[in-house]
Amino acid sequence: MLAIYLIAALTPQEAPIALVCSGGGSANKVTTSSAEAWDNHGNTAGATITGHRSQGFEDQVDLVIDGENSRIRMPRTMLPPIRGGEGGWFKLKNLKITDVSFSGSAAVNFMNSPKVFVDRRTGTISISGKAGDYSGRCERIEAGTATKF
Repeated sequence: MLAIYLIAALTPQEAPIALVCSGGGSANKVTTSSAEAWDNHGNTAGATITGHRSQGFEDQVDLVIDGENSRIRMPRTMLPPIRGGEGGWFKLKNLKITDVSFSGSAAVNFMNSPKVFVDRRTGTISISGKAGDYSGRCERIEAGTATKF
């Protein structure tokens, strides 16, 4: 039933919609530090501390809105070491298409599905999840557009 809604929500001139987005954000990265200490008797004790740090970045996001075949190419710095995807592209699941927005979740892995929101009026995009946040501006790429190089 969902597939029928998604396909019906795109008018013939809009299927598929390709977007290229420029922007930046902050990625949540895991950090570890180790320390050793000696007591007065020559015994050593070690500890490893694990924490999180925020890493700023600028990157491009690519989107293709095409019903059940909708997909996103996420910023690399936001991707965990263990992930799915195909050729850097991830399926957009739970996609909702309205006259004013696209929203869904990027299927990165079983624990990480960042939320994706694109405002069709302003062209802004936001991605938010465990791996960090991204915001930017998107431009539509028309089918058959000549290459620049």
